[in-house]
Amino acid sequence: MMDKKVLASMLIIAVASMLIGAGTVAYFSDTETSKGNRFTVATGPDLKLSHSSAGPWTDGVTGTWTLADMKPGNETPTASVFFKNFGSASSTMTITCNYTVDEDTNPVESDTDAYTDEHPDEMAKYMVITYMWYKNDHLSLNCLTGHEGYSGLTKEDWRVSDTDGDGKITLYDLKEDPLVNLPSPDTQPDQYYTQLDMRIKFDENAGNDFQGDIFDLTMIFTLN
Repeated sequence: MMDKKVLASMLIIAVASMLIGAGTVAYFSDTETSKGNRFTVATGPDLKLSHSSAGPWTDGVTGTWTLADMKPGNETPTASVFFKNFGSASSTMTITCNYTVDEDTNPVESDTDAYTDEHPDEMAKYMVITYMWYKNDHLSLNCLTGHEGYSGLTKEDWRVSDTDGDGKITLYDLKEDPLVNLPSPDTQPDQYYTQLDMRIKFDENAGNDFQGDIFDLTMIFTLN
């Protein structure tokens, strides 16, 4: 039988040889790369408007809803503004309005409030929104109820609320309670457009306070 001391010495020599060799072992390798990884910042939303689905697309339109010689009970025809997002970033739409009253251009004796221009909200409360739809090929949204026909969803953000509790939805309500988080118009110029259809009626109960006054409405559309 081999002496235990000799066997132990041989084992120590073997381990030492392995440790010496460990520092000199080399491996074949093959390195590849992944090139051209670019991160491009979006150009942001670029909203354009038109009075026609065929364009031309501009930064603003004029005279969409008008009534001349307006009397209580008169209503505008249904008129439309068309939208496209020419930017690369998708977003949400907000719709609201602002307005002024011109009291001095056409004063009449029967006008019982000569200062409507100083508080235009009073006249806006008689400018009733009777029809308001935001729609495209994939969207049919009633902005007076917040109900979207294709998905069946109803959202508070998508409807104008009766903020003053007078039983009607008016331009005053739209200013106080804007439509928010509406689905964005498309982000590809060659795809479908989105449009807003709306009618506005001068309330039957409007009195002599507004005779001769001119109500100037600005609709405001924002991609957020």
